[in-house]
Amino acid sequence: MNDQATDQAKASSKGSGLAMLAIILGVFMAILDTSIVNVAIPKMMNVFGVSQSQIEWVVTAYSLVSGALVPATGYLGDRFGYKRMYVISLIIFTIGSGLCGIAWSNESMIVFRIIQAIGGGAMMPISMSMIFRMFPVEKRGMAMGLFGIAIMFAPATGPTLSGYIVEYLDWRLIFTINVPIGIVDIFLSMAVLKEFKMEAKKRFDVWGFLTSSTGLATLLYGIGKVSEKGWGDSEVVIFLTIGIVFLVTFVILELTVKDPMLDLSLLKNGMYTLSLLVSSLVTVIMMGMLFLLPIFLQNISGLSAVETGLILLPQAIASGIMMPIAGGLFDKFGARPLAVIGLLITAAALFLTSNLSMETSRATIIFWLTLRAVGMGLMMMPVQTVGMNTVPMEKVGQGTALSNTIRQVSGAFGIAWLSLLFGDRKDFHTAYLSDQLNMVSTTVIDQVTKIQNQFIAMGQSAAQAKISALNYIGGQVQIQSTIIALDDVFYLTAGLSLLAVVFSLFLKGAKAKGGAGGVHMMGE
Repeated sequence: MNDQATDQAKASSKGSGLAMLAIILGVFMAILDTSIVNVAIPKMMNVFGVSQSQIEWVVTAYSLVSGALVPATGYLGDRFGYKRMYVISLIIFTIGSGLCGIAWSNESMIVFRIIQAIGGGAMMPISMSMIFRMFPVEKRGMAMGLFGIAIMFAPATGPTLSGYIVEYLDWRLIFTINVPIGIVDIFLSMAVLKEFKMEAKKRFDVWGFLTSSTGLATLLYGIGKVSEKGWGDSEVVIFLTIGIVFLVTFVILELTVKDPMLDLSLLKNGMYTLSLLVSSLVTVIMMGMLFLLPIFLQNISGLSAVETGLILLPQAIASGIMMPIAGGLFDKFGARPLAVIGLLITAAALFLTSNLSMETSRATIIFWLTLRAVGMGLMMMPVQTVGMNTVPMEKVGQGTALSNTIRQVSGAFGIAWLSLLFGDRKDFHTAYLSDQLNMVSTTVIDQVTKIQNQFIAMGQSAAQAKISALNYIGGQVQIQSTIIALDDVFYLTAGLSLLAVVFSLFLKGAKAKGGAGGVHMMGE
């Protein structure tokens, strides 16, 4: 069966350039919509006349629904065909995007974002499953490298594109721009993709789906509230507890039913589990960086959304260039050397970034970010591919669903944990720097007097000038504590990169020689 699956994959990979284009277009749009909306949030608040807490559900609903649906994608692809499910997902996503573009209220936008997420959330795991069926093992590295362009490039370009649209065009374009692209991609997918279905017909695991979707949705919501409220907040504790209880129940059910929603026995595969561990660590690092760095660029440096996006753009281009290069190198040398070298480059870049200060030039920041992107682009897809190459062909759908579920939780955890850590370190450094401002010290008094005289020279009274001077010093303390806290987080993530290097040493040095068979391909 292994030879049969390999022959089918080789046959399917012929003329697969347009097929890869169809997949990359769809996934790029779906991932882009997880980040492109954030910049437009203030604009939507004004248009719809709602508060921050109300508008947050426009973002939250998309992430919760897309995350909750991922576990079911393996079954749906096996049961109804991966091409069919991809096209259906693409149609739903395109319709949802068009509806979001005409939303007339916050409530309608939330409903339409849920529709959009139903399609968008399914595309990533379904696409990965199709790629592993389309290409034989010796060509999967390059294929996954091309696929990785969408994964790495989309979230990094989202703020840039969204910032430009919101500032210079109509904010609704962030949704409606998906419609013409989606329509083209639907017809392209129907024309060039081949159908893949499993011969065996499994029963739908209803209880597995209910417990996994409920558990993931509540867990992701709880984790999402951590950065705002902390781990000890009652709302966070309640949702995390519900999520954990449902997921534990899900695990127990999956180990006892004949046709599980997710085949957890895949975790017995050491190489697959190790690749998940490394890629999860990298996801924590990547998502935390994408979330925290704009704090410095916009809140401290005072850059606009467009200016911030332009600084982040070179790293996106670098990762996009590195992805296919890494894929080709993986096909020749395997995952271990690429993972180790890529993670060492990432760690070095993060150590450099931990020297961030107000004096750091934009060119230096761009260099640090680009260096980090080169490291991540070199190792991200090889690490994922080497694990999936060890999954039997008949379980590829299950494998991609499980890996995408774990990485989604890792990304949410990374943002929550690093954001909370950043807040704690900022409070610590604020208290420390405030303690250093001993108002009895002649040096401090002289500095305050000097600043006060500057405000007097600007026309303020002595009393007003003293208040302004103290406020100025307090603001400087906040700025410095923010920067030092960010440096602490960058230093920690550099350490996480080195930890991932240790785990990467146990990855296979060369690519897998073959995957198990059992897939039935239906050419159209």
